[in-house]
Amino acid sequence: MLYKYLYKHIMEHRVNVICYDNEIITFYELAACAENLGKKLNQGKYGILCKSPINTAKSIMACLYANKTAVILSDKYGELHSGKIINSVGLSFIITDEEILKISVEEHETEDLNNVAFIMCTSGTTGKPKGAMITHDNLITNINDIIRYFKIESGSNILISRPLYHCAVLTGEFFVSLVRGLNIHFLNNAFNPSELIDIINKKSVNTMCGTPTLFYHLCRFSGRLNNKLPLSVAVCSGECMTETVAKEIRNCMPDTRIYNVYGLTEASPRVSYLTPELFDKHPTSVGVLLDAVTGRIENDELLIKGKSIMKGYYGDPEHTSEVIDKEGWFHTGDCAVIDKGLLYIKGRKDNLIIRSGMNIYPQEIENDIKKDKRIFEAYAFGVNDGKVGQKIHLWVESTSCTKKDILDLCLEQLPSYQIPDQIQIVEKIPKNASGKIIRRK
Repeated sequence: MLYKYLYKHIMEHRVNVICYDNEIITFYELAACAENLGKKLNQGKYGILCKSPINTAKSIMACLYANKTAVILSDKYGELHSGKIINSVGLSFIITDEEILKISVEEHETEDLNNVAFIMCTSGTTGKPKGAMITHDNLITNINDIIRYFKIESGSNILISRPLYHCAVLTGEFFVSLVRGLNIHFLNNAFNPSELIDIINKKSVNTMCGTPTLFYHLCRFSGRLNNKLPLSVAVCSGECMTETVAKEIRNCMPDTRIYNVYGLTEASPRVSYLTPELFDKHPTSVGVLLDAVTGRIENDELLIKGKSIMKGYYGDPEHTSEVIDKEGWFHTGDCAVIDKGLLYIKGRKDNLIIRSGMNIYPQEIENDIKKDKRIFEAYAFGVNDGKVGQKIHLWVESTSCTKKDILDLCLEQLPSYQIPDQIQIVEKIPKNASGKIIRRK
C-alpha cells in the first residue's frame, strides 16, 4: 500500500537523485533496485542493517514492495543495541550491504502484523526496546499531513545527516523527499560542524532537518567563521526549543524559513508544527496539531488520537494498554499547555520533580541555566527526600564555572522554588544513542 503511494510520486520525479559519498542513483533506479530485491524476500520479519544509507533506502523500499514488516537497525549505535532489538522482535532475516542473512527459523507469529510496515524501536541504551508497530495507513496519513503545510520546492537539495533508524528521519525527511521530489544527500558520519558546512556549500544544500542542539552547535561554529548558513528551509525536531537556541539559529540563518515541529515514534511520528511565520514570535511553541490529529490536555499531559497513531507495541499488549486507552487516546507522557491556540511541550511527565508540593519541570531549569554561554550542558533531576518530597540536583558541563558561579547564576535566573539543593560540575552528562540525556527514573 505505502509502496504504491510512494511509487506514484517517484515516477513523477524519476530523475531526482539520491547521493552518498561517490554513489548517485535516481529515484527510478531506487524503485528498480527495490523491486529486484523485494522479489527475493521470503516470509518473515526483516531487519535492515546496512552501512550505506543508499542500501538502507533500497532495503526499506524492497520490504515495502514485498509487503514485509521491516525493522531498521543502525550500526552507528553498536552491536549491543542492535542485538537487543533483534532478540526483542525475533527477526527472521537481516539485510546487509552484501547479502540477506537468515538468523532464525520463523516461528508461529503471535502478533497481528497485518498492515504493519515497520516495527520502529526506541533508541534507549538500557532495558528492553519498545517496538512501535507503524502501519502503511499510519505513514500515508502522516506524510499527507506533512506535505500539506511543508512549503518546499521540487528539485531542492536536502541533507539527511541522521540514520533512517529514526522515525522522524524516515517519514519527515526520506519519505517526504520522495513525495516532493527533493534531491537527497546522505551523510553517515559523526557530527562534525566543519564537514556539515562544507557539504552544505559544495552540494548546494538548501534544506536540512535536525535537533535544536545540532543547529545550535552548527550555527555557533558558523558564527565563529563569520558565515551565515545558506539554508532556505530548516526543520527543528526531537528536543524542546529554547529562546537562546532560537536566537542563535536566527542570527546565523536570517532568511531561512524555520519550522519547529513535535512528534513521537508512536505517532509515525509528526504530531504538530509551528509555521516559519510564527517562529520568531513564538520559538518555543510547537504550533498546531496536524489535520489528522486530535488532541487534548488531561492532568497536564498531552493526549492525542488519529489515523497516524501506532497499532501498538510489538509483543507487549500490557504496555500498549497503558498508553492507548479504551477510547483510542494515546497518552504521550509529555506535559503540555495550550496558550492562545499554540501548543507548548513542558517536559516528560515521568521526569517531573515535586518539591514542597510544587511541580517543577527539569527542562525549564536546564533551559534557563543554558542561557549562559559558559554552560555547555545541564541536567536537573529530583532525589527523594522525606521532608520536602524531592530535592533538586543539578549537573553541569562547564570548563570555566565554579560551583559558586553556577549557584549565583541559578539565583539570578531561577525562581526560588527551582534553586538546586546540590550542584555538581561533571565532565560529561550521559546521553543515549540519539544524543538525548539519559534521565534517572
